Amino acid sequence: MITDNVKGSGMPSADTKTQDGAEITREQLALGKRLLNWRTLLPLLVVIVALIIFAQRANINPQKTWDVIRHANPFFFALAFVIYYCSFAIRGLRWQVLLENVGFTRANGIQLPKFWKLTEIVFLAFFANGVVPAKLGDLYRAYLLRQEIDVSTTRSFGTVLAERLLDLIVLLLLFIPAILVSFQANMPPQLRVSLEFLLAAVALGIIGLFILRVAREHIAKMIPQRFRAHYYHFQEGALGSFKRVPTLTGLTVGVWICEALRFFFVATSLSLIGGSFVHILAAAVVIGLGEALLTALPTTGGGVGLVEGGMVAMIALFYHGPDAVNLTAAAILLDRAISLFSVLLIGLVIFLIEFGRKATQKTA
Repeated sequence: MITDNVKGSGMPSADTKTQDGAEITREQLALGKRLLNWRTLLPLLVVIVALIIFAQRANINPQKTWDVIRHANPFFFALAFVIYYCSFAIRGLRWQVLLENVGFTRANGIQLPKFWKLTEIVFLAFFANGVVPAKLGDLYRAYLLRQEIDVSTTRSFGTVLAERLLDLIVLLLLFIPAILVSFQANMPPQLRVSLEFLLAAVALGIIGLFILRVAREHIAKMIPQRFRAHYYHFQEGALGSFKRVPTLTGLTVGVWICEALRFFFVATSLSLIGGSFVHILAAAVVIGLGEALLTALPTTGGGVGLVEGGMVAMIALFYHGPDAVNLTAAAILLDRAISLFSVLLIGLVIFLIEFGRKATQKTA
């Protein structure tokens, strides 16, 4: 159980334990400590240096790039910002459905936090993923829910992984038509590789869930007795999440439409992609969802380096006009200003407010 002196403090202590006995230490989830760890800073430093070298060799002119940004349409950029943040409300609602699916309901004696609190937790998880690598925010989300209500962290984490698989399936269903519309029979090798990766990831996820269902007890026997309860909670969270599938599918489609429209309006603000409305929209879907896929990989915090490099390659597939280098750089900076830098800034403010509020409650 969580000790009284740390419950609700915003960060775990060394002796914090979950309801089912799984220990979550400060070393596992302390964001500040992980950010200052050389394992986090060294790869990030290498990536930043590589980006600077790439920018120099690509002849990116900072002044010209800034001029492009200054002349961007502010209305479309603001629309991109608003639409992106609408996706967090949809994510919060979807997580609420997933948690209810695994039994976190009033009927079972569990009062979930209000919708906006769940949305805040989802946003703080994105903040954590932007600060440190290895997708720590996914585990941090389950921990924050544990701080709000006394429930199993492993079961909550199971809902997060189920959410990831649902994301991949819907992403694939949106990504393939967008590619077909954009390129028809001329699919670039880079996108073919991305598509194959998506198919493999979805297939592995579905196979994993199938194995969890049919071989539940066989797997349990291979797990040490002291960890077996955690396995059962995780299994229940992952498999139990897949109820009310039409509702979950609709919400997930809404999330990815927001992601795609964010880049669509960023591109529109710069007149980045030409052609018919359908072509521009399909291209924006390919780039926006491709960026989301790269962000999902457990590399550097926020996918720094990998995402920017991938976006350069994807934008190059659609734009070959004048000053392409600086226009591409401006598009990436504007898009990442929304999807990464604003999340870090707003997330830090929310984190500090919540940490201070709970620290005050603890001392009251």
